[in-house]
Amino acid sequence: MHFGTEVDVEMPTLAAFVKRLRLRRAWTQREFAQHAHLGIGTVQKLEQGDKVSVGDRALSALADAVCDNEHEREHLRALGGRPGFALGGAASAADMSALLDQLTSIPAAWVVDWGVAAANDRYRRLMPGIAEAPSIAHWLFGDPRSRMTLPDWQTEAAYMVGILRHYYVAAPSVGATDDTAVTARIVRELAARHPDFRRFWATGDVYVRRPESDRRVWTPADATMTVWRESLIPAASGWLAMCFPSGEES
Repeated sequence: MHFGTEVDVEMPTLAAFVKRLRLRRAWTQREFAQHAHLGIGTVQKLEQGDKVSVGDRALSALADAVCDNEHEREHLRALGGRPGFALGGAASAADMSALLDQLTSIPAAWVVDWGVAAANDRYRRLMPGIAEAPSIAHWLFGDPRSRMTLPDWQTEAAYMVGILRHYYVAAPSVGATDDTAVTARIVRELAARHPDFRRFWATGDVYVRRPESDRRVWTPADATMTVWRESLIPAASGWLAMCFPSGEES
């Protein structure tokens, strides 16, 4: 591995994921095949990266055998060529900007290709610097304000890296945008520049979405800790992110 503008980083593959989950169970390939009700030859081909047809039933058997949660199950299906991810939305960019201007009572942003394409003033104040960053992940790992704003930064970083890992596999191309290529570029850029990102990526953990909708946010200006519930709505080849107050901590 080298640490210039480019870096060699292992991207998600079905072979690597299946092998990692098997080793986590401390199973031999034969034991894995028995638990998944598959032939030993199929398991060997999967882990070697050989081209092998994996149907819905086989993917379900694999997931039942080695996946610990819904995130791993959906990620396994995506790696097997059957992603459950879908993105839609007919609103235009102008519509989204106009909508955000009207949402003055809550922080809201329009997220496209991992970056904040537009945001209202409340969102910009809640997450200083995020709207100007190349992507939310760049802000999280590259802007020191993210660690000040998010007291649970370690958890937030783990979620972000796990979601990036899954979207690299599952996100389809939308219009002229190749989300998979965008995700790969972000992963390589962050891996080249930030040791913390490499550390989280090396765990191999995967998340389909944030397991928790609530997020604690510290506001230095008035020295308050607030809890916000984030809602994501597919919109205009991206997401409408809206934050609703859940409470305030002393």
